[in-house]
Amino acid sequence: MQILYAIAGIAIIVYVMKDLITTTLSFQGGGHLTNFISENLWRLCLRLAGHDGKKKMLERVGHMLLVLIILTWVMGMWLGAFLLLLSDPASVLNSTTEEITTASEKLYFAGYTLSTVGNGDYKPGSNLWDIVTNLLAFSGLAFITVSITYIMPVLSAVILQVKLSVFLNSLGNSPQQVLLNCWNGENFDRLLRHDADLADMITEHSQNHKAYPIIHFFHNIEQRQSVVLNLAIFDEAINFLKFGVQEEVRPSDAELLTIRGAQDYYLYVLDRHHKNEEQKPYTFPEMKWDALMEAGIPLKTPLLSDFHSPETFKERREVLTYLLHQDGWSWNDIYRPDPV
Repeated sequence: MQILYAIAGIAIIVYVMKDLITTTLSFQGGGHLTNFISENLWRLCLRLAGHDGKKKMLERVGHMLLVLIILTWVMGMWLGAFLLLLSDPASVLNSTTEEITTASEKLYFAGYTLSTVGNGDYKPGSNLWDIVTNLLAFSGLAFITVSITYIMPVLSAVILQVKLSVFLNSLGNSPQQVLLNCWNGENFDRLLRHDADLADMITEHSQNHKAYPIIHFFHNIEQRQSVVLNLAIFDEAINFLKFGVQEEVRPSDAELLTIRGAQDYYLYVLDRHHKNEEQKPYTFPEMKWDALMEAGIPLKTPLLSDFHSPETFKERREVLTYLLHQDGWSWNDIYRPDPV
């Protein structure tokens, strides 16, 4: 039985440390434990909110997850160290009486060893346990340092996420409005003024998402600050620009290459959240382009009815459909009855 305690303790410590290192230092996403906690807690909260992205309770999920993940690492390391010490009744002794400690005293010893705040009440029972205690103390010090430093880049990534969202929303809060705001009466040169800065922010956000996927769960209930919603709006604006606007007035594919490349990279990174689940068929609300025609934008009128077909921009729209759904939004929030 005692050897099983040792095996279980070592296995838990290794698993938690692997998850910690993968999540904080690999820049390739969260570990299995972190992803399991994040995704399932988010799904639960989203279900409790009725899949309504405007419910205020969803704004606190990201912060709650960050604290919960760190607490899970703490409890996992503590449990692993405790089980390891339980494998030998004499692993920890009372410093004054030299008596063998109880299970509760070993739990206490494991906790203050990992926190590197020893007080001398208890001591390791042999030279072997001296070494084990030192290893646990070093592990605890590394764990505390890495956990604290992990918080800062995550919060920085969340700030950039909000910045990107507000920037996109300033271009327009619907695909139609984006096009109207960028139309100068002759062409869409206004859109190209910001393409380098915008592409840079989208690429940086995508890379942050790849390194720290927990930022996906820092939800905003306001459209202006919802990055998923505003990126979908902007993507649809570029889609329509390429599909439904006459070539002589719209930017060429070469001119859109920078911004389109950043959008493609975003969808590539976020597609990892698309778990290859069976995608429900999606339809678009009725799209109103009257304001674009009134503004004098030359449209490919015969093709407009095909723009909302499920086969048009199929792959990118399937990813966006999933991301919108997982964030509590839908295409009805993109194509509203009052688009301008």
